[in-house]
Amino acid sequence: MSKTYITSEPDSFPLFFKKLWSFRALIIVFAVRDLKVKYSQTHLGIAWSVLQPLTALLIFTFFFEYVLEMSGSKLPYSIHVLSGLMGWNFFTYVFTAGAGSIQESSTLIRKIYFPKAILPLSKVVVAGVEMLISAVILIPLMLYFKTPLSINVVFLPVVWLFNITCGLTLVFWLGAFAIRKRDLYHLVPFLVYFGIWLTPVFYTADLIPESISFLFDYNPMANVLNLWRWSLFGIGELKIIYALNFFLVAVLFVSGMYVFSRREGQFSDFS
Repeated sequence: MSKTYITSEPDSFPLFFKKLWSFRALIIVFAVRDLKVKYSQTHLGIAWSVLQPLTALLIFTFFFEYVLEMSGSKLPYSIHVLSGLMGWNFFTYVFTAGAGSIQESSTLIRKIYFPKAILPLSKVVVAGVEMLISAVILIPLMLYFKTPLSINVVFLPVVWLFNITCGLTLVFWLGAFAIRKRDLYHLVPFLVYFGIWLTPVFYTADLIPESISFLFDYNPMANVLNLWRWSLFGIGELKIIYALNFFLVAVLFVSGMYVFSRREGQFSDFS
């Protein structure tokens, strides 16, 4: 029988992953808890996961397609927006909920031991469930506009992994330092609010002046949304910068998780 030793010293990175694997069942436990809490005592329950993106879709479509007459996408505008919202909402939930997960579970952290990375990882499961539910809107839109799935859909798991990594990278780096400097948590809503304007959720890259359009290639979330549309509908083209950004985000993700793992022993003292 293997033994697990818990000390005040930071774990080595291999031991950190070993403990994370040992406690992996907690990811589902916490995710189920979050889903129950989120939709308990509501009349519509999980239907909110459909109504929220649907409302955003209607607002964006009305103002940007009919009022401002914005176009430029090779997709029907509503499908362009919804495919962008799916990736963006997934990212923002992982980022915002993951960033606050340590403070949210401060009482639990002081009572029992478990790898603290379990908390933001459980938010990925919740975000994934909500994405699948909100995707219900996409199916009738595709049928109505006669928009078929692309053969590129086989690459969707890679795109989803890129999406996950973007959110968790910010969570781990923020969580590693914000435990002592709580002011950093106030950056989260600002990053989300301004980030959507720098990411082609409801507009296309064609509407950006050529003099600055290249800057959007260096935004990993812009890459992710373009890849969502490429993998689902075959729209757009693959660029080498996407692979470079994926590699850079992956390096930041691993290094962020390492720093997070070295500091997680302090969370019970400051949470």
